[in-house]
Amino acid sequence: MKALVFNGPRDIRYESYDDPELRSANSAILKVESCSICGSDLHMYHGAHIGKTEYNADTPRFCTGHEFIGEVVEAGPEVHGFKVGDKVLSAGGTGCGQCSVCKTGNPRKCRVSTAFGLSTGLQGGQAEFVNIPNADKTLMTMDGLTQEQGLLLTDGMATAYFGLTRADPKPGGTVAVVGLGPIGLIGVELAFLLGAAQVLAIDPVASRRAMAEKLGATALAPGPDLVSQVRDLTNGLGAESVFEASGASGAIASVLPLVASRGTCSFIGIPEPDDSLPLPLIMYKHVTVRGGICDVQNMWPHLVPLIQEGRIKAPDLFSHHFSLEDGSEAYRLFDSREDGVIKIKIDVG
Repeated sequence: MKALVFNGPRDIRYESYDDPELRSANSAILKVESCSICGSDLHMYHGAHIGKTEYNADTPRFCTGHEFIGEVVEAGPEVHGFKVGDKVLSAGGTGCGQCSVCKTGNPRKCRVSTAFGLSTGLQGGQAEFVNIPNADKTLMTMDGLTQEQGLLLTDGMATAYFGLTRADPKPGGTVAVVGLGPIGLIGVELAFLLGAAQVLAIDPVASRRAMAEKLGATALAPGPDLVSQVRDLTNGLGAESVFEASGASGAIASVLPLVASRGTCSFIGIPEPDDSLPLPLIMYKHVTVRGGICDVQNMWPHLVPLIQEGRIKAPDLFSHHFSLEDGSEAYRLFDSREDGVIKIKIDVG
């Protein structure tokens, strides 16, 4: 098959790769129709870290990508919820499907849980075909969803809901969203949906701030005056809820000065090993700090009805379209933030 393959930092190539095979009786093979690039993929692209993994020229080759939708073309004997021909989307990661935590609906707690497309452990879906372990708990039908909605539900929209709700937004309160990529922009929309009276949207890219303003947010650029601006907009208090949706070191460092006393902040951006938070600010401001990796499958029951009823629109997020063979350029553009890029849809088959 053809796939996008990691060959080292900033070296994603469209090339031949071995066809996937069913790895277990509870697995399925998916013929990928379209996929997209996540902001966390850029840690790999930059030769940085995800967890304990450092990406460099010595990293073994693997198929990239954890956001993809497609059609089931083969299913193992222990796959009961899906059949050949079903149109489905996949969660961005999964567990084994056999242990007790997987069987009780918590694959993120599985000791072998991982994301697609970050290593040879679970090949990614920026490819013509991909193997899906634990298929019954990893896949969801595309019935009633557009391709774009399906791609967002693989990770980005689920992570936005997970991260925003963990910031504990209050009806009538103020939410600050730091980082206005796709997850942050969905977070802005969700904050209003969950009752926020004021949403402060923070990003260095003017076009992204403009998109947040269209959603009703007050857009701010990071800089030395950011904290005073937030205080001026919140009667000197700061934001009760702060949602960090970037993962950039500067964005992470900006959060605690923005949060109000006894407020809550939530981090979902992938940090680098040296990123840290100032404990004195946490202690003396009585701040609740939450972080974590989204359990995508458990977000779907909250989000799908909102999508189907038109309550979440996520407008204009897919700013650019590419074919799989042009995936290297798609990564370059996404990394550059040029040409108003927000999210890229890659057509496969």
